[in-house]
Amino acid sequence: MSSEKKIVFFDLDGTIYEIGKGTPDSSREALHRLRENGHCVILCTGRPVASLFPEMLELEHDGIIAGAGTYAEYGGKILRNELLPNSLLLNMIPRLEKAGCCVVLEGPEYLSCRMEGEAFTWFRILKRLKEEYPERLKELEPMTDRACKITVQIPDSEAFEAMLPELDRAFEIARYERQPFAELMPKGISKADGIRILLEELEIPLCNTYAFGDGPNDMEMLQYVQYGTGMGNAEESILKGAPYTTEPMWEDGVMHALERYGLI
Repeated sequence: MSSEKKIVFFDLDGTIYEIGKGTPDSSREALHRLRENGHCVILCTGRPVASLFPEMLELEHDGIIAGAGTYAEYGGKILRNELLPNSLLLNMIPRLEKAGCCVVLEGPEYLSCRMEGEAFTWFRILKRLKEEYPERLKELEPMTDRACKITVQIPDSEAFEAMLPELDRAFEIARYERQPFAELMPKGISKADGIRILLEELEIPLCNTYAFGDGPNDMEMLQYVQYGTGMGNAEESILKGAPYTTEPMWEDGVMHALERYGLI
């Protein structure tokens, strides 16, 4: 194995973490061995900082890219903390709700939603915040909320698709294949862009980069790094678009891929 430092980016949900089940032991061991071998481990998630729970932050890591690239930190130093303009929220949220969407604003300090609406039916993260971290959950207020991205549940595909041309001008859109959800990020920002900022800070060349992911907000990341790896349990678009693939998360996919790459 080369002694040159490599940097490895890991999506959380569906890659090294599953709600209700946690993290495979093999993935925990892989993260430990990576760092033991002198490489950097970065958690690279669509979740904002406000919905990163203790069991995630306890995973061995050196830095975090959160909010699908809107937030980046390394060694305790915040390198980016991008928010959506409130003028955009004021304009778009009523229209998304008119199209029937259940809207959740996600930010570095809290998530906001219609507390008396259907959000708790659709979003398990909101239920946990309400039960365990109520200070991280509030009523949706587009005029003042600090949000880095929007997640919507889509009950009417036709109504949502009618909005897509306008949404595409304002946001980066990651739409899920298996579930009626979409994520709306600031235009021009993705996990790949968060990675770019971190690489510039650490002066690590692109040829030393690896990433693992399974969902639609991972595509740019997997195609940006040198060795982008889709998990075997990933959505079909990821399995087709990722340069490399590995076994599913619960079949030790991360461990097997890192061994094949010679990193552990």
